[in-house]
Amino acid sequence: MKGSAISMFGAACLAVGFGAGFVLRPVISPIAASATVAADFAQPSEEQATAAVRRHRLFAGPSLANATLKLGDCSPGGVGPGVTCMTQVVLDPTRPNAVPLNRPVGFAQVDGQWEVAVW
Repeated sequence: MKGSAISMFGAACLAVGFGAGFVLRPVISPIAASATVAADFAQPSEEQATAAVRRHRLFAGPSLANATLKLGDCSPGGVGPGVTCMTQVVLDPTRPNAVPLNRPVGFAQVDGQWEVAVW
């Protein structure tokens, strides 16, 4: 009987703790006022983004000097500084079986020039 009472007390404490967490969550860590982000942030043009990708050096990967890029939607912040954009990148378009990669890429302005921040 004693073990059952302890288990019930523990379950009640757990339920109160979860309930308090759900109630206090908006107070402790409020969500941004608007889910939509205004498009007044700086973002690279497709030409600037392509140039940044071509300058980027992968650690032990292929050269990206011939890479092509199609720039999609961008949003501020994300993983690194600057903006994160959805892109479609072809690393080596000269290869006959080159496959476009759909991936988010981070861009940041360094001394007025766009660079790849997060690959």
